[in-house]
Amino acid sequence: MPHIHIVTMPSEVLRPDYMVSRLAEYWRQQGHRVSAGAMPVLQADIGILHIDRTRVPAGLVPANPAGVPLLNGSLLDISKRHISANLLGPDSSHDGAVIIKTDANAFGKPEMRRQSRLDGQRLRRRIARKLPWRWLRELPPGTYPVLDCLAAVPDWVWRRDDLVVERFCPELEGDEFVLRLWLFFGDREYSVRLFSREPVVKVSNMTRYEYLDAVPDSLRAERARLGIDFGKLDYVMVDGEAVLLDVNKTPTVAAKHSRQSRLTWLVAGLDGYLESAR
Repeated sequence: MPHIHIVTMPSEVLRPDYMVSRLAEYWRQQGHRVSAGAMPVLQADIGILHIDRTRVPAGLVPANPAGVPLLNGSLLDISKRHISANLLGPDSSHDGAVIIKTDANAFGKPEMRRQSRLDGQRLRRRIARKLPWRWLRELPPGTYPVLDCLAAVPDWVWRRDDLVVERFCPELEGDEFVLRLWLFFGDREYSVRLFSREPVVKVSNMTRYEYLDAVPDSLRAERARLGIDFGKLDYVMVDGEAVLLDVNKTPTVAAKHSRQSRLTWLVAGLDGYLESAR
């Protein structure tokens, strides 16, 4: 049976809430051999690059002399500065609402885990729940500030290379904000729409959700441009156009909101890569 290797950071143990961990359970049940860990030279029938960092150092990508499929092996940078078309500068002419974000994926949490507990920025983030974010000069934990205009952005934000400012592009339905998620593995996919009363929509603050039947062609073109084989794209629809907000190559699954049928649908996305590996 084919050997699937999930390439991780050295000494990293795959968390069970990663989507790839859930898929690996099904692959093993099908009789596939699945391994995980750092691997300097890819020795498997299929590799999946699963390094939970915004920018993956090229040295962590295994050599692949046999030329076997290495999923997500060509997309090493998913920072906002790399993927966003909504970035603003202090002199931009934009006159609407703006949002301040971390340049790194997932609020910068994967990178923060590498910092010492005594690191100054990490300490400030820990107390950010109790102090005004402007005064502390750190974004509030687990969310992004939405401001009325560029002039409201503090000067110190522009001096930080770990922060970006974007146009705020909300999708609204009634009095709720909407976020769309497109999850895929190869040619298998599903899409869901989350609703929240908060402008930064997350699973933790959603009021309801619904599955969608289609994904805009422009978003498929963006996936092809990025060269992402497995992962999640977050987007909204504004004036009939898809606006890409975020790219995630290491998505997680919230157990209380996951649906087994959706995961089993993604499992078969491996088949196309198995065919090309033969």
